[in-house]
Amino acid sequence: MKVKFNSDRIVSFHPRRQHNFEQAACLTELYPGKFKHVTSIYFPPFLVRILSKIVPRYASQIGKRSYHKLGKKYVITLPSTEFKKFFAGRKHELHPSDFLNLNENWQKTILQRFEPPGVCISYDGISHLLFRKWKTRSKLILDLAIGLPQYRIKIMQGDQFHIGMLDDMSEYHRKLFACYKEEVELADIILCGSEFVKKTVVYFFPEFGNKCWILPYGTELNEFDYPERRFQQKEDLKFVFVGRLSWRKGTDFLLDAWKDFTVVHPRAELHLFGAADKEIILDPLPDNVFIHGRLKTPELIVFLKEMDVFVFPTTFEGSSIAVFQAMASKLPVITTLNSGTILQHGQSCEIIEAGDRAGLLNAMEKLFYDLGYRQKLAESAHALSKHYTWEDYKLRLTRILQEAAIY
Repeated sequence: MKVKFNSDRIVSFHPRRQHNFEQAACLTELYPGKFKHVTSIYFPPFLVRILSKIVPRYASQIGKRSYHKLGKKYVITLPSTEFKKFFAGRKHELHPSDFLNLNENWQKTILQRFEPPGVCISYDGISHLLFRKWKTRSKLILDLAIGLPQYRIKIMQGDQFHIGMLDDMSEYHRKLFACYKEEVELADIILCGSEFVKKTVVYFFPEFGNKCWILPYGTELNEFDYPERRFQQKEDLKFVFVGRLSWRKGTDFLLDAWKDFTVVHPRAELHLFGAADKEIILDPLPDNVFIHGRLKTPELIVFLKEMDVFVFPTTFEGSSIAVFQAMASKLPVITTLNSGTILQHGQSCEIIEAGDRAGLLNAMEKLFYDLGYRQKLAESAHALSKHYTWEDYKLRLTRILQEAAIY
């Protein structure tokens, strides 16, 4: 028998962990008793706290599927998709088409288990079947966690791009584009984490630009805030990158540029935090490059306090939480507009073009030598971070739902 929601219920759906746990915690405060979050696996915060005292290693693992502000009573779990993913991964290495199939299985499970709620919040790539079935029966909110992936072709081709290039995509990419197209068309409103995300929507679907609402993410300010940071002119300046080590986030581009930078500045250091994709070549690297892997948040915070410059030359994001964390940590930031940053070039950060190797080198040189400029950027970004917490996210989300007449 299907679970039936009252017409005033808000329900969000996501099988994995992105910013949706933070969003769900905001919605539980905004609409107590009227909100539920549906995901594949979720562990209650109290369990994580208990295990952290007994078996920290396991607590760290399950903590990735938990959030300290989101009580278990607000969450419904549907683990079948996660089991299918696990068993498929044991048979063969998962390919993008496998994830597309898993996403459709997730949506079919939801349609089998639930009646449409008053408001449905779902995410890019995992919503087309839900929206198709529930159109006119629910108010449909598409939350774009990242820009439309087809825009990456536009970035790579530059001025040579034309829409016909999409016809040359693989069968998987054509199907993925069809999913995004249907989601954008059916959604009542689209939450975009940044102007960059909206830009990717409007490029392909200009007629739906009026559906887009900008909603930047936030950070845990009480954890990352470091107002007492001191700035020094020194030869062993520490640059830091946080995120998945991948082509998409520009890690290969950064490592290549660093080889030239370190010739002139042999005592400078580059620290990278995050899991590495297979495509990234991490050996051999200069001796002043340090790969730390993915750390627990408290450990990462300790390292960030020792760093001097945050460098994030990503090619494609939604609204990078890592940049917000750097802002709160009072680090000067080098990044791209594609990161979805709210920072402005020359005022609160150094903006470079995605893929501009010379531009990245120039930005690193500038911050290396100009202590006053480095401090100015860091202080401006830090001041802005106080307006981009998850509490601010909640207030902005409230206004959007009201102004868009969703709730």
